[in-house]
Amino acid sequence: MKQDLHAAGEIVTRHRELAPDALEKALMGDLQAESKTCEVKGHTIHWLEAGDGTPLVLVHGWSCSGFFWKPMIPLLKKRYRVLAPDLPGHGLSSKEHDSYLPEKQAARLLEWLSSIGVERFVLVGHSMGGEIAARMALDAPDRVLTLVLAGAIGLRQVRDDLPWYARLALAPLAQKIANRFFTEKNLARSHRLFMTGPDRPPYPECTRDIVLTNTNTPRDMATLTQTTHDGLFQDFLDQRASGIDTPVLCLWGEMDKLVPLAAGQTYARLIPGARLSQIPATGHMIPWEEPERMASEIIGFAEEGPQDPGPS
Repeated sequence: MKQDLHAAGEIVTRHRELAPDALEKALMGDLQAESKTCEVKGHTIHWLEAGDGTPLVLVHGWSCSGFFWKPMIPLLKKRYRVLAPDLPGHGLSSKEHDSYLPEKQAARLLEWLSSIGVERFVLVGHSMGGEIAARMALDAPDRVLTLVLAGAIGLRQVRDDLPWYARLALAPLAQKIANRFFTEKNLARSHRLFMTGPDRPPYPECTRDIVLTNTNTPRDMATLTQTTHDGLFQDFLDQRASGIDTPVLCLWGEMDKLVPLAAGQTYARLIPGARLSQIPATGHMIPWEEPERMASEIIGFAEEGPQDPGPS
């Protein structure tokens, strides 16, 4: 780790050049799960795995990794074989791809699941991962047992309704400048102001993990810029959402400032038979703000849907 001077004169922590084993150990912490990797078409996919039973796949959002699901994994592994991948370009997965567009990420995850012998699964996606999960359900409807979209982007209205600070951060020059200030202190401040519901506590492990996986090497920093450009608001699902042919739960924080509840209402209206569940006093970071509630919603909804007839 390295200490840098913040513009205001404060000392902030950045993480630099941790060896791969040390990085993985720091990210795992006390989490009771297996850290696994495999090669898919010449690229490394890393994921966390815990539990037995029907596979349940957790797809994280922008700048995060499978470690974003730390609060959820202990709750879900009691009933499912939980699989929490790092999207290519994120976490401990490879960062040498030429594109991180959501449709490409969806195809890569489906290829990864096939490569490890998982054919049918419950699917949960958060934020950018929600859009990717929706695309997986569109591309492989026979494989997705149930789909949970939690604070999912992917609709044009989400981009159009972005608050000014989010719009500013998406500008190419602003992205490069923002990356220089990607520290735990700054990220914690942004989470408190924009990402969580009122009076929520800080989540230092979450912010530390995000910084660890995005600032450890120059490659990480460059990839963060590319995943931001490719992964956010390059295409929209408004005209395709009605084609999702699987049971869908739209799970939203009522106080989400980044992807407002109105987006969840639109998804629930566009997708045939979709259900909307609202979590009071909760912002965008549902897996950290309300893990027990989110796990209960996922389990309850999945158990109502079609069940996997046999092991994957």
